[in-house]
Amino acid sequence: MKRTVYIINTILFMGCCLLVTTTTPDVKDINVNNKITYVNSDAIKKEEVIEVAPVEVVEEEPVLQEEVVEEEKPVIVEAPKVVEGPKEDVVIGKDEEIEYEAPKDEEVYIPSITVGSTFTGTMSGYGSDIGDLTASEYNISNTIYYEDSTYGTLRILASDRCIPFGTVIEVSNSKVGNFKAIVLDRGGNIGFDRLYDFDLLFETSKEAINYGSSLNATFKILRVGY
Repeated sequence: MKRTVYIINTILFMGCCLLVTTTTPDVKDINVNNKITYVNSDAIKKEEVIEVAPVEVVEEEPVLQEEVVEEEKPVIVEAPKVVEGPKEDVVIGKDEEIEYEAPKDEEVYIPSITVGSTFTGTMSGYGSDIGDLTASEYNISNTIYYEDSTYGTLRILASDRCIPFGTVIEVSNSKVGNFKAIVLDRGGNIGFDRLYDFDLLFETSKEAINYGSSLNATFKILRVGY
């Protein structure tokens, strides 16, 4: 009897085991909220940490460009060209040192200094305020005239050295009209080889400047010397 019970129990046990191993649970019966997820720790790969050495940053010094200094080119100043032309209206005083020299290849015309000779020339002006005495030591501080015993009141002229003091000249065709004058002075730029042939005395330099010059005045010798 016991043997029979043992066989039955064995059959029942094997049947239960077979039932447990062959039964598949229904998906619907699974509780999602209670699902346990197992993570294989071996599957997680650790991130490799690569240590990078710090890079030293070196600031480059700015390269200074050398300042290029341009050499100054020498300025070449050309000398003014001398153009020959008519004589300019220049007021020259008797005491001035500036002298005009005629070109060497230019023939200087010297008129005949005799009574009655007539010639055409240039005449400038100067003021009595530049000095008290003329080259002949005649005082012009208060007058521009000379009282002559023969020709009366005469204007005063500066002339070339070849004309002696006291020479009386009749002047015509000038900017101040016709008049008689006497040579009592010299001038630095006055002479037949200079810029002007004669220089007429005025009361002031300003008046002489306003006068300018006469380029084609006529001169007639009335007396040579005193």
